[in-house]
Amino acid sequence: DDELRMKLLSLQGFFRILFEGLNNVELSILDRALLLTYREKGITLDPVTQRNSTPPMLEDLYKVLKGMAENEAHELARRLERYIMGSGAGIFNEASTVMLDNPFTVFSIRDLQEELRPMAMYLMLDYIWTRVRQDKKRRLLIVDEAWYMMTSPDSAKFMYSIAKRARKYYLGLSTITQDVDDFLKNDMGRAIISNSSIQFLMKQSQSSVERLQQVFNLSEGEKQFLLNADKGQGLFFAGSNHVAIQVVSSQA
Repeated sequence: DDELRMKLLSLQGFFRILFEGLNNVELSILDRALLLTYREKGITLDPVTQRNSTPPMLEDLYKVLKGMAENEAHELARRLERYIMGSGAGIFNEASTVMLDNPFTVFSIRDLQEELRPMAMYLMLDYIWTRVRQDKKRRLLIVDEAWYMMTSPDSAKFMYSIAKRARKYYLGLSTITQDVDDFLKNDMGRAIISNSSIQFLMKQSQSSVERLQQVFNLSEGEKQFLLNADKGQGLFFAGSNHVAIQVVSSQA
């Protein structure tokens, strides 16, 4: 019961990103349509029906929306057409074949269009987070280009929820971004930084270092160090300790 409810909430977050926001009426229709879509696959809030069941595809939701009476439902279906039969077909309307049984798994969004990357990253992290909660063991999740998750309030909240709850599931979380300012502009991003036990700053631009000085309580010398740091140089933060370090890549 809880698993399906959480999945439905996660899907609503995905569609808020996909459609760049939904009003209350559209959210209500989408919630009803999602329940109907799962029900047509024999999946209900009864946990018994969720075992060994094939989940619906995006196309199944599209058909349900097309069959509903409300004009808002038809409009949502039209907005989905791009991902069912248009230029975005085959990206979100396919069953996942990814397994997390390997000791090291990489999810890449490199070849996706820029506008699709936040949605793809959200789906990837949702899949990983679901697996993490189902099978507790020591893991490390590294999110590169994490600023994509800060571009939407829903994805930012989701990233923050992982950061807050990861330890409960024996998960270590590392977020990486080229511009820390992307996190500092967002409440959830600032909360993620403040809750991090370890931080590492490399060379910074003049435009962002002033804000970083306030957030990380940098001395004037540390500020100048970040402005003039060479490749591989940075400041390492562990608790209240600030240490300048040099990262040297392995020859292997």
